[in-house]
Amino acid sequence: MDIDKLKTFLNVAKYGSFKVAAEHLFLSPRAVSKQMNQVEAELGIKLFNRKNNRTSLTDEGKEFTITANDIVNTYNNALTKIKTKLAKKNNSTLKFGFSSSYQATILQSVLGDFFISHPQIHIEIQEESGRRLINLINEEALDFIVTPYYHLAGTEKYKKNLTKIDLFPGELVIGISKSNPLSEQKEISFKDLKNLKGLYYSPFGSTYLKNAFIDKFPDYLTEQQMYPVSTMEQRNILVATNQGFGLYPSTVTDETELENPMISFHPISDDCNKSYSSSLWYSRHNKNTVLKELVNYLIKQKSRVSA
Repeated sequence: MDIDKLKTFLNVAKYGSFKVAAEHLFLSPRAVSKQMNQVEAELGIKLFNRKNNRTSLTDEGKEFTITANDIVNTYNNALTKIKTKLAKKNNSTLKFGFSSSYQATILQSVLGDFFISHPQIHIEIQEESGRRLINLINEEALDFIVTPYYHLAGTEKYKKNLTKIDLFPGELVIGISKSNPLSEQKEISFKDLKNLKGLYYSPFGSTYLKNAFIDKFPDYLTEQQMYPVSTMEQRNILVATNQGFGLYPSTVTDETELENPMISFHPISDDCNKSYSSSLWYSRHNKNTVLKELVNYLIKQKSRVSA
């Protein structure tokens, strides 16, 4: 099956709309619809329920997203390895990945000056789930990654060969609609939120972030309370309209509040593990000289801040 058609399918599954998927893929809605008809014909099953300009996955479609995601990831991984081998011939290349728009903001804030002062560096960027990024860097398909670090026991086993540099340490805070009376409080307890949904970003049905929050706040959050949304934008709109609450990194609340003026952010009043950081991870075995230069730059920056 054509890999591009699988990518189109995953975009339709992600956004729940042929039109929105077409906009992200720079295709016409008709082209997207045609591709999906071809995929359904090739598989011999119905993947979508099409009704009144709305698109939802059938049970078979939901099941197929797992297979399609595996195929696309395998393809991307193989392609990345090929590109990595070619890139190693050029020691001015850096390949890195991040897991969300928050991490992209952190990257720009912390590494912007480095890239401005090193215009000869060629960069290649990849956005993936946190777990997949770990796999890619362990396979040396990426030079470094920037992901959230929730300070949970047991997570280090996936990163035993990696070194961590905390770019922006902080804590998790509660984001809630300004229309909710709780927004008048300086701090908010999880007990005050027991009747509200906890909304979290979950691309392609991943449960990683839900599990991370439940493990981090085991006495306050339950699996039944946590609800996934497919994009951060959807999560923010739902929080702003008082459909639930969100857990946000304190390191980016200023930017998030500017973009979402109906959300207010409050420290967690409960005595629990609130620690959070955006962290850069790299393999200590990586021999890329540009990466070593970047690491030295970050170490000097941290030394200046702590001096």
